[in-house]
Amino acid sequence: MRMNLFKNPIVNSMVMTRYCLSGEIFTGIKEWIAILTLTASILFISGCKQKAVDSSILAKVGSREIRLEDFKTEVEWRIKNHRPLPDRRELLDEMIARELLLQKARAEGLENDPDVRHSYESLLAGKLRDRMLTPRVEALKVSSEEVQSLYKKELARNTQSAKAHLALVCIKTDSKMSSEKRAEAEKRIQEARQFALGLPSSTRGFGQIAMDYSEDQASRYKGGDVGWFDENQTAYRWPSEVVAAGFGLKTNGAISEVIAAANGFYLVTKLDARESVATPLGQLQASLQRRLLTEKRQQTETAFRQELRDAAPVQSFPQALGEVNYPATAVAKAEELAPPTLPRSP
Repeated sequence: MRMNLFKNPIVNSMVMTRYCLSGEIFTGIKEWIAILTLTASILFISGCKQKAVDSSILAKVGSREIRLEDFKTEVEWRIKNHRPLPDRRELLDEMIARELLLQKARAEGLENDPDVRHSYESLLAGKLRDRMLTPRVEALKVSSEEVQSLYKKELARNTQSAKAHLALVCIKTDSKMSSEKRAEAEKRIQEARQFALGLPSSTRGFGQIAMDYSEDQASRYKGGDVGWFDENQTAYRWPSEVVAAGFGLKTNGAISEVIAAANGFYLVTKLDARESVATPLGQLQASLQRRLLTEKRQQTETAFRQELRDAAPVQSFPQALGEVNYPATAVAKAEELAPPTLPRSP
């Protein structure tokens, strides 16, 4: 029957066509298989390359990736801040442990804890000061001309006034004393002066004259010695005209004329004297320079705060502030800035 079937031209043509089509289909399938195989290879190779790029991820903690850049940043931070630097595996473990703590803290809502927020805001403000204000402060300089100018301006304050070592004889009077008693007191002081003028030059102060005539119990047994006086100072228990007369004596040992004061008659002599002396600039230079640096620092900080206010205008509401329930106990003042360190000499 097969032989008869193939002898039929029509049937034979149909069979041959069928076999040809089957061959084409088979060939097409092989081509598709080859294409799919090539595509899979390309995807596999691409996947390998993608994994090579992702090798910068050193660890994953939940959804957080610890990348190579994070690791390098941590190493740089530790070196800069002189912190311990363990081996790389231990350091990564520390970073993982810290990330676990951070994630747990966030989950517990600690980001909104008042203490945490205050510490964070203080740290943030401090970093801003370090970045924007500290360089300005560190760049401040004080010239020698500025120091000399301040020295001259305050020369009087830095000058020790002239001094005189005085001795005196005092015969007391008062407003209720009769004219006769007053005349008698004046006669006694004149007599004391005459005796004082005849004392040997080696006599200390008024010597025996003070003991015989002076009514000041604190000094009469010391030759009338009442100590050192600063010129132009008036805060003494002795009348200012008596002290002024002592400074007016030209030489040590000279004796004044009789001085009539409100509370008595006086004689005064100069035992010793010291001229006014200005403190040398060299002794004051460091302190003057420090003061000028402190003033410049305060001015710089004031200008910095003003810049911040200009960038974000500030409004205060005193009425609302007055209604705040505020503790009556004293609040500790903020710690004052330490004086700036003077630059070292090159």
